[in-house]
Amino acid sequence: MTTHVEVMVLGSGIGGSTVAAILARQGVSVGIVDAARHPRFALGESTIGETSFLLRLLAARWDVPELAQVSTSAGIRDHASHRCGIKTNFGFVYHRPDIDHDPYEVTQCSVSEGPFGPESHLMRADIDKYLFEASVRHGAVAREGVRIADVSFGDVVSIALDNGEMFTADYVIDATGRTSVLADKFGLRDEPCRFRTDSRTIFTHMRGVKPYDAVEESSGQPNLWHEGTLHHLFDGGWLWVIPFDNHDASESDLVSVGLSLDTKRFPKPDGATPEEEWNAFLSRYPAIARQFEGATSAFRWISTGRTQFSSSRTVGDRWVLMSHAAGAIDALFSRGMANTMAVIEAFVPRFLDARRDGDYSAARFAYIDTLNQNILENNDKLIAGSYIAFRDFDLWRAWSKMWYLAWNLGVIRIAGTYYRYLETGDDALFDRLHAGPVPGSFAPDLPVAQAQFEACYALMERVKQGTLTPEEAVTQLAYLLGDGEASPSPLNLHDVLRRWHDGSMETQRLIYQWGRTAGPAALRQFFEYDRATIPIAAEKVLTA
Repeated sequence: MTTHVEVMVLGSGIGGSTVAAILARQGVSVGIVDAARHPRFALGESTIGETSFLLRLLAARWDVPELAQVSTSAGIRDHASHRCGIKTNFGFVYHRPDIDHDPYEVTQCSVSEGPFGPESHLMRADIDKYLFEASVRHGAVAREGVRIADVSFGDVVSIALDNGEMFTADYVIDATGRTSVLADKFGLRDEPCRFRTDSRTIFTHMRGVKPYDAVEESSGQPNLWHEGTLHHLFDGGWLWVIPFDNHDASESDLVSVGLSLDTKRFPKPDGATPEEEWNAFLSRYPAIARQFEGATSAFRWISTGRTQFSSSRTVGDRWVLMSHAAGAIDALFSRGMANTMAVIEAFVPRFLDARRDGDYSAARFAYIDTLNQNILENNDKLIAGSYIAFRDFDLWRAWSKMWYLAWNLGVIRIAGTYYRYLETGDDALFDRLHAGPVPGSFAPDLPVAQAQFEACYALMERVKQGTLTPEEAVTQLAYLLGDGEASPSPLNLHDVLRRWHDGSMETQRLIYQWGRTAGPAALRQFFEYDRATIPIAAEKVLTA
């Protein structure tokens, strides 16, 4: 017997389940299949403003309340999980090998809480399961624990499962990640990967990890390290610490831990287990070792090869690769989930238009390929620049302002569109997100912002090549970032050596005033909303 669905989604992680839930809610017949079963381990555990606002936007536009529920820490506790953490900051602590940490060498970016509450550390086993179940509630036909035996394309797509079942579909969405079924079928992976970033990772969940605040004297930072996503930085790599146990309402005792290493500086050692490599790393960094003294792994350590992968194309006749199947860079800055949601936001209305017209050709989805590829290219430069910056604390401080600017520009566009949509109900507002001349950049409406970013990254390449010193690069970054047309004056980006990046509600208010009065004309459309809408929006989300 063959079952026909309009859309078959391959992979039921956070991306696959989100797009399946949205399409099923719109009356599309959807199948969703995965080789694994929920709950299961997944990385991508720290949210950022872009992720959360995209979830709220998608929930409001497509009437999928579960997406709004997982966009706040309070909503997660009420509906999805009691095992997730909170995130009030991005913390960065700089280390040098074989000496104790200098408390001055830190930076921190406070996350604007406001009426939505803090960002979240997601126990992905719980969140993915919740969204998968939401897709089923909205009508998706689900199969777990079965693999794709074959996919063939013709007038329809035929999908054979290894349990003997057969499905046909008008369209296939591949959300399977690195092990993409369609990338393998069509030979889409670039060999070698084209990205500049070249890192590998070892990771697990641990118990007994001490708050860094308990083992190191305060650096005067605005927030406790333990209340945020902590990044230990060193020349050649970084280490994430994502606590799920950092507030009283959490029932978890776990902390996500991962070590990302430049493969050229730190090639994978022959004959060493991941745990042996981890212990050898701790022996070089005494302050980090104190944080992990007595900690034990809750799961086996996983050691990857090169983290990065890229694809020659991400759309075709009757198929698309979601962001995390199209390519990957590195977990630094927690941008993976935001990229996934950005592609879903752009894809869904284009798919519904194609469905209406009965035209599933690659040409109908060409914009999605451009978006996928440009998002990955820009994230690659942002992270490759960071690995270069890790060689010098002042250079890191300066380059991190580029990330801070990119983060703010991303939130400005999404939040502004979301608030204005709540005020007007006008679907045409969403078209503005994709009307800019540089899609997939951090400010698609502003070519000058992309030129600014490219100029900043070029400085980092010169540092890497040895034609510019870190000190010289810091001075030039201050000029490029401070005087950029797209640099909001309240961010004070001239001061690239500032250690605290202010994401407070007061800073957001000042950015709003800048955007309405002095910001570039192309950005002003994202400041048309009334700030009185913000608490109303939060109330809607928190009671969803």
